[in-house]
Amino acid sequence: MSARDNYLKIQISQQALASLIAGRHLTAEQLRGLNPAARRVLRRILLDSLKEEAFGSNP
Repeated sequence: MSARDNYLKIQISQQALASLIAGRHLTAEQLRGLNPAARRVLRRILLDSLKEEAFGSNP
């Protein structure tokens, strides 16, 4: 089994992905955008999740 066999190509809504990241069910290390547009959206979702985490931790 090659390293390529360890990956799945799937589609997921941006909202569902953001929810999984916010719930700490997925991390940035587990994700990879397959084209420039996907990488931009993924980067935005990850940055947004960090902002929400930072704002949520302030009492």
